[in-house]
Amino acid sequence: MTQAVHTLEINGLSKSFGSNRVISDLDLQVRKGEVHALMGENGAGKSTLIKIISGVYRADEGTIRLNGELVAFVSPHDAQVGGVATLFQEIQEIPDLTVAENFYAGNEPMKYGLLIDWKALFGGAQAEFDAVGLKIDAKMKMRHLTPSSRKMVEIIRAVHQSGASVIIMDEPTANLNQGEIDALFAMIGVLKNRGISIIYVSHRMREIFQIADRVSVLRDGRLVRTESTDKITEDEIVKLMVGRDLPEFYPKRPPPGDTVRMKVRDLSVDGALDGISFDVRHGEILGIAGLEGSGATMVMKALFGLVKPSRGTIKIDGNPVTITNPRRSIEQGLAYVPEDRKADGLFLNKTVAFNVVASSLRSHFSWLGFVVRRRAVDQAAADVSRRLRIKADGPSAKVGSLSGGNQQKALVGRWLIGSHSALLLEEPTRGVDIGAKVEIYGEINALAQSGLPVILYSSELLELIGMCDRVVVIRSGKVSAILAGGDITEETILEKALTN
Repeated sequence: MTQAVHTLEINGLSKSFGSNRVISDLDLQVRKGEVHALMGENGAGKSTLIKIISGVYRADEGTIRLNGELVAFVSPHDAQVGGVATLFQEIQEIPDLTVAENFYAGNEPMKYGLLIDWKALFGGAQAEFDAVGLKIDAKMKMRHLTPSSRKMVEIIRAVHQSGASVIIMDEPTANLNQGEIDALFAMIGVLKNRGISIIYVSHRMREIFQIADRVSVLRDGRLVRTESTDKITEDEIVKLMVGRDLPEFYPKRPPPGDTVRMKVRDLSVDGALDGISFDVRHGEILGIAGLEGSGATMVMKALFGLVKPSRGTIKIDGNPVTITNPRRSIEQGLAYVPEDRKADGLFLNKTVAFNVVASSLRSHFSWLGFVVRRRAVDQAAADVSRRLRIKADGPSAKVGSLSGGNQQKALVGRWLIGSHSALLLEEPTRGVDIGAKVEIYGEINALAQSGLPVILYSSELLELIGMCDRVVVIRSGKVSAILAGGDITEETILEKALTN
């Protein structure tokens, strides 16, 4: 029997949820030892496809062959044993267990065949982290790690499963800094040399051309084209994904005025921030940049009251803003999109309508604590869904049932209702497709142009460069530089993030 050229072969795959057909007669082949990128808008069927491959869902029709053998996985564990390891977009973890316990979950080293070998468990995990330069104590509780460190643990865990023929990576670089991304790409190179196939899902176009051998584009649950990355352009991929022409990726707007809308002075958090000061002008989008652990995200959390500052003042239009907790911040008009949508932003078991109006429910749709404008709630949610093209089965759909990108759009859309004094954005386009990014950028630009002070933190330097008028670079809890105009480049931002 000749060895299969394709590690994974999918033929005639279809899947419906009720009357909603999300995958339709799909064929896909993944070659041995290749990085095969999977691209498409949010709701195109990517997440459903990888969940079928990894045993979370069963297909209604079609076949899957792995290394030439017909397979029909009935659970993620079945898929893992069969040779498919999956890194889902949302981190799969048990927060109250140690990092090492999460690393070996379901595959703990044993002694005497009965007892966990704790020395081997902690030592083995620590050795894996040390080998790739990941500064993590294997004995720490998982919940104490940053999102990027948690993601790296999961990536290394998947790689550690050496028996896998296919590793699926769904938005693996979300929240990773450049050093971690470089380490991930180096790992992928090692895996390719071992003949392991990688299915790589990402909305970051530059990554696709950097790491992938071929790319398959899905639209509305169908495969529209598979092509080598050296035979297709970014513009062609975008057109295939969205099926329409897009406006300019980073929309233009007039330069900001001279009037200062927001003043931050001496913002400090013990052990994390020391004397952060900056202004935001009328019509300006101010970027915040910094490496992991620099304090850049802490600036955003301190501004919103998730972390209480030890000192400092904030004024908007000359009026002091009291920072004590998020509820008080919202009452004072501050709007905030958090970095981790599931942990800090969304109510996953609630409807799209509830999530969209969550921060304006009391002020716009309630009286004496009772929701009295239910029709208005549904209308507001429908309006936001239309503006941001949120794919859901109406306002009553549970937000937890949406794709990651559509969840993110619902979170951003929350702040399109009512008026606000300032908008704080952490990774606002995390896990969002290219078409949706353009729509979100347009909404952010419109809000800034109306005069709303906008502060944007992003780990994507191109996003900062494309969207921001100035960029505040944070290093070791202090302002390293405030860049403007032609000084806002990847090289300069990284230089200032690394040196004073």
